[in-house]
Amino acid sequence: MPTHLALFAIALRLATVLGQGATAPTAVAPSSREIDLQVWSVFVATVAADDIVGMGNVYFPDAVLVRPRGTQPIKQTLEGWGRDMVAAKAKGSRATVEFRFSRRQDDASTAFDAGIFKYSVIEKSGASVSKFYPFEELIAKTDGKWRVLMERQFTEVTQEEWDELPR
Repeated sequence: MPTHLALFAIALRLATVLGQGATAPTAVAPSSREIDLQVWSVFVATVAADDIVGMGNVYFPDAVLVRPRGTQPIKQTLEGWGRDMVAAKAKGSRATVEFRFSRRQDDASTAFDAGIFKYSVIEKSGASVSKFYPFEELIAKTDGKWRVLMERQFTEVTQEEWDELPR
């Protein structure tokens, strides 16, 4: 089994166990700064720039997106998101994304981050609509680079839930 798939299996099991009522504290290691630079800030920049290729570089090629209604290889997901970016740009709208965290656990080579992301679409007129989605990410470092193994997105929540998380 490839190393990143083995890490994925271990991290998925950990996420499942923690999700069943365990209350592990959020531990933030020095590697969090690297993850912020190589994952979260890249997502923010690539959404703002409509850069689906740059966004795709943050994921392992075999990464998986898990949504409430099913799973999908990230390659397929990125193709759909890329089409959405092109359509939005043609209409003159743009998007932004922000992240807030409820849990961050990482060490020198693996990480699990959870929280809520705020995805905003700004229309050509300036009108803005924001939606809030809880997420979980399994992240691993290989060859000196942090990349996403699995992204799990949950059903939309309210702005109030977003506001409860630390900035």
